[in-house]
Amino acid sequence: MTTTTYTDFPFTSHGVNFISRVYSNSPFLPSIKQLPAGVFETMNEQAVSEMIGDPSLLSTDELIRELEKLNEGGSHAFILLGGTL
Repeated sequence: MTTTTYTDFPFTSHGVNFISRVYSNSPFLPSIKQLPAGVFETMNEQAVSEMIGDPSLLSTDELIRELEKLNEGGSHAFILLGGTL
């Protein structure tokens, strides 16, 4: 059983829903929570565009593989698929 907790920050990039998941023990979480509304979402949208491109052009399986690569080695935050394409 795991006791890991996290905070999810939903965002959309090119019409695709994502979640930026930040672990509660991350030293970055307090700073993220203090950002003005919309800033963290915009940062995540830009990250997806820069690292993956337009996610609406990928199949669900392709997008999941790209997110796995993007999240590889992560320890504080991860970008997850937030819904259906």
